[in-house]
Amino acid sequence: MYIKTYTKDLRKACVEAIFSEFENEGDAIRPAYADGWDEIEARRSLGHIVGYVDLDVPDLVDVIIDTIVKEAQK
Repeated sequence: MYIKTYTKDLRKACVEAIFSEFENEGDAIRPAYADGWDEIEARRSLGHIVGYVDLDVPDLVDVIIDTIVKEAQK
């Protein structure tokens, strides 16, 4: 059984950080091929990033960890 160990605000902050990483064309989420940014769509209301993407998992984890640390310091 999964036990929820985070707050709604922390989850919201992590989701926002991931969308910001995408919108700023960061390294964690990028097109699977060159110049494919126009073919990837952020659907914030659904919580999805849709398209042919290349996820750099370690970089994505860094975005999430940095967000958790930042939120803990508030």
